[in-house]
Amino acid sequence: MANSLLLVGTLLILLGFAIVFLTIVLSFLRLMRRGERKEAESEKHGGAVIMIGPIPLVLASDPKTAKVLIILAIVLTLVLLILTAITYGVIRLG
Repeated sequence: MANSLLLVGTLLILLGFAIVFLTIVLSFLRLMRRGERKEAESEKHGGAVIMIGPIPLVLASDPKTAKVLIILAIVLTLVLLILTAITYGVIRLG
């Protein structure tokens, strides 16, 4: 049991690093594709998901960003609940 938890934890950490690295690379490629052109008016959107235990708080600057962040919050909450159930033995992996 301890070995499987160690493996799951390690894989989740590596997955997190891979997602961060991929996001940085994709952002860089998007900026390179745009080049040096500047738009007269550019809209900036921002938002955040703050997880307090299983309760997500969504902060967003516009409705479209809020919808995306709400979906992200639901996914994060489900992942948290599934991992908690696996950790406490409610769900058996094998």
